[in-house]
Amino acid sequence: MARVTEPRTRTPVASPPGGDVVLDRPAAEPTRVVDALLGAFALVAVTPSWFPNGLSVGLLVLAVTVAVGATRRPVRHLTGAPYRLGWFVPLMLTVFAFAVAVSIATPDDSINGWPRRALRLVLVMAFLLVVVSGRIHYPSFVRGLAAGLAANAALFEAGLAPTPYGDYLSGFLLDKNVAGLAYTVTGLLLVGLTQRTSSQLVILTATSWLVWTTGSRTSIAALACGIAWLLLRPHLGRFGRLALAAVLAAAIQVIETRYARVGVFANRDGTDALRQRIDAASSGKVEDTPWPGQGLGSAYVFLDGRTFLFHNSYWSAFVEGGWVLAVAYVAVTLLVGVGLLRPGRATRTWAAAEAANVAVLVCALRLGEVFGTTTGMLALGAGLLGAMAARRAAEPPPPDTPTESPAALGTLTR
Repeated sequence: MARVTEPRTRTPVASPPGGDVVLDRPAAEPTRVVDALLGAFALVAVTPSWFPNGLSVGLLVLAVTVAVGATRRPVRHLTGAPYRLGWFVPLMLTVFAFAVAVSIATPDDSINGWPRRALRLVLVMAFLLVVVSGRIHYPSFVRGLAAGLAANAALFEAGLAPTPYGDYLSGFLLDKNVAGLAYTVTGLLLVGLTQRTSSQLVILTATSWLVWTTGSRTSIAALACGIAWLLLRPHLGRFGRLALAAVLAAAIQVIETRYARVGVFANRDGTDALRQRIDAASSGKVEDTPWPGQGLGSAYVFLDGRTFLFHNSYWSAFVEGGWVLAVAYVAVTLLVGVGLLRPGRATRTWAAAEAANVAVLVCALRLGEVFGTTTGMLALGAGLLGAMAARRAAEPPPPDTPTESPAALGTLTR
């Protein structure tokens, strides 16, 4: 009699604890159209005539992004094993509540009222959370952002985008320094979402050219520092990272003092003179600011009957929220975004996320609004995802959890 056997099936393989393909292999993730479209328009600073005053296309898209994320279930949580980052949200809310309390307790000296500034901060913080929790697909959003910025550059070259700075690339971002920050951070993040070395080189070359065309010297320096971090970080331990950070900080100081007006930048005397006057007035306001700050929206000065925002994000944070807000921004970006003291090495993917946060810290030296922007929060979100990936990789799997080894995949049962 013929022998009858049951069909053979593969043994199901459990995902590792906290399994998440975005953390493990983000470059292999397919693009999700909705999330990419949101990213493509997230930085458009234009305000159409029929929009309410102060509401740009990018800000509206950011609100839609948060609303879309709120309708989805989270993929991952900061609390609990293996991430153990449950302190992040309470810290963020505490610092924000402190800044609001200072704004309420002091006379409102902001340009448009501190509640508007507070609402924007709430929006970018909510954006950060929907990205980190996986409600918005991080790889798709970054790819969409890159596509939108590429289209902005193409339209600018074709004469179909705004040109408030003449030949310097700004386009629908309306500011060459903001554009420099956006192209720098997005280019670095996109490298981390690309598998082939040749494609990474193409992205870095294109990013370097685009940042150069913005004419933003700070962004050019930030991109150089970011690339250095990207290339060296996978080979450095904790001490090496500290040494690299010190070298980059010293290099930025030397470039700023000795080489800021050489070559093609030699004709910046007029704009630099104005910036020096703004910096002098800003420095005076910083000196007059008590340790709790002067409230949200107060980081500006008057010169010749005109209003100018600060050109230093560190000063802006201090004036708005005192030492509490300034230290929180810097500490979180350094320790979480850059992972300066994080144990172990990083893959190229998450080294790129850290490099983007290095660029944010450099741009903050000469741009007045960096930390609380969509670009800055996206970089910080990428750094948080990198921290989560590192902690999950360091978490030992449960003893009974099957692994995704070839032997396990080939195991058959009757």
